[in-house]
Amino acid sequence: MKYSDYINEITSNEIYDGLIGCGMFAEKIPKFLTSSDFLDYTKTLALPITNVKDKDYVRYSSMRNINIPRPMAIPEPFAYTNLCNSISQDWNRIQKFFEFETRNQEYKVSRIHLRKMDNTCALFEMNYKNYEKDDSPEEELLIKSKYLVNADISNFFPSIYSHSIPWALKGKQFCKLRVNRGSHLWFNQLDFYTRNVKYGETNGVLIGPHVSNLISEIILAKVDKSLIQKGYSFLRFIDDYTCYVESYEQAENFLIDLSEELKKYELKLNDKKSEIVPLPQASVKNWVNKLNNYIFTNTYQHQGKESLRLKELKAFLDFTIQLFLDEKKDSAILNYAIKIISKKHIGVNARKYFINQIHHLVLLFPYLIHLLDEYVFEPHNLTSNEIKNISQNIYEYGLKKRFYEANSYALFWSLKYNFQLDGILTDLKKNSEKSEDTVYLLLAYLYEKRLGNSLTDYRKIARKLKPDFDRFWLFIYEVLAWTELSSEFRAMKQNSGISFVKQAYR
Repeated sequence: MKYSDYINEITSNEIYDGLIGCGMFAEKIPKFLTSSDFLDYTKTLALPITNVKDKDYVRYSSMRNINIPRPMAIPEPFAYTNLCNSISQDWNRIQKFFEFETRNQEYKVSRIHLRKMDNTCALFEMNYKNYEKDDSPEEELLIKSKYLVNADISNFFPSIYSHSIPWALKGKQFCKLRVNRGSHLWFNQLDFYTRNVKYGETNGVLIGPHVSNLISEIILAKVDKSLIQKGYSFLRFIDDYTCYVESYEQAENFLIDLSEELKKYELKLNDKKSEIVPLPQASVKNWVNKLNNYIFTNTYQHQGKESLRLKELKAFLDFTIQLFLDEKKDSAILNYAIKIISKKHIGVNARKYFINQIHHLVLLFPYLIHLLDEYVFEPHNLTSNEIKNISQNIYEYGLKKRFYEANSYALFWSLKYNFQLDGILTDLKKNSEKSEDTVYLLLAYLYEKRLGNSLTDYRKIARKLKPDFDRFWLFIYEVLAWTELSSEFRAMKQNSGISFVKQAYR
């Protein structure tokens, strides 16, 4: 299938439903939020909502695999609805744009992009597992190549200039003409509504919502086209480029040309992550082969799964840690090893050792928090008490390091697996308010609500935050009665009682 085939499979209704119903909350946020009921509610409204303009957004930090937080966002829902509606209304034009811009590609240059996926209305997954099924052009691109160029766009999403969206869609000179500056024109509408979800600012798109991935593709599809016309053969993974060239001079030219094309859209290369590498190179990193080809000896079968004894598990984890150290602490190694073990059964003694090791590692490398539910807790059937022990230390770590994502996950797991964290209630309200973290605040409120405690102080906090409503809208909306809300939020809660919290956590 061609790139445009994937885009054309998505209808205007599906793009709207996918972006709002399954694309509003970033995957890194604990999975207690939902926008599916809100999606249904938006279909009762007259769109666009004309009095929703220049809305701020919820800030949320998520730990990256280099132990540095990444700023993420939850958009104000009505401004986000206007943006998604604008895309849906002009989806046919956008589809034709992608079809035209990618028509001369001999293979799909963009490897991770919007597409239909099984068993979900979501249209985008950052770590899309099946993109390699599309096709694998790498082998053919390598044949005549002597060098590989790796290039990365600097600070990509925060650097996207909203006016560059219509520039990409219609051309910069065209958009600069006075006759083409009307706010009613569809390409300018997309610019306008993109700015509206980011407080009217022209610089940057929100990190997290799936609509930002579509906007980024519009711009980079134009960059890709220009580079292809210059004769380059390359692949792009979101904002990471891999180019195959026959000479060092051509490699240097690619970096120059890529930099020049990005400048047209107010973007620039990340010099620290751009490199020219002589070929041959291993098709996958050496540690991947080592982990995939690791031989577990003296195993046995348990309910159709390979089962590991303590000795085998220790040997594998020791091997993994040594690889991790040898490869300059590449976080992907730990992630990969944990996923390998998630497919195994581990015996009683091995299980205790594994849980202790995970407990140790997650406090050293908190980015592993995102893996625990899917690849540790659920596949290895940890008890609520075992999860509590890990959560307790993660919560304390979060307070000490002001890493509030850790506090959020600890509270989320306490709600999901039905346990109480020890010694946190005395200062929970104070700590969550001090954090100014909306997700942490909301989970603290839900935690105390589950315990049947008084929620008066949380209502006081919500009222205190009302002057900055957009930055805390999720917490304020869930905590206060409709009579204390205004505009669209008041009407929504009064008439429909919509909640953004999944039923199991309310």
